[in-house]
Amino acid sequence: MARHSLIELEAVLAIVRCGSFRAAALELGMSTTAISSAVAKLERELAVRLFNRTTRSVSLTYAGRIFVAQIKPALENIQKAMNTARSQQETPSGTLRINTFATAAREIMAPLVLNYLQRYPQVHIDIVTEGRLVDVVAAGFDLAVRSADLVPS
Repeated sequence: MARHSLIELEAVLAIVRCGSFRAAALELGMSTTAISSAVAKLERELAVRLFNRTTRSVSLTYAGRIFVAQIKPALENIQKAMNTARSQQETPSGTLRINTFATAAREIMAPLVLNYLQRYPQVHIDIVTEGRLVDVVAAGFDLAVRSADLVPS
């Protein structure tokens, strides 16, 4: 089974959106030859023509219309997921899980956590204090604070 890159699918949608291979290539920052090759490769792999093209016009075939209707929502969801992931770089959010012993939670973590929460209010901090050692990775913690003599080698 052939694997396709997103660029081939994005090329198809850009051609539909822009109305030409040339305009789509400009929009995607590709050469006209590269976008044409990407579409030709996809059409070969699918064994179906997606576009009717002449030197002056381009239009979707019946198979192309069905294909675009199916891939467009999926690619929009992928773009949305990528934008959401990128936005995580800008502003921390979500839950930060910390496992520590009670003394460290009071004396070390409390002032740090309060400062952090003021700086990043979209973060929720879950501090679990336990007297026993746990496998922090298996238990889903992001951070563990222990005294040096309790840290396993």
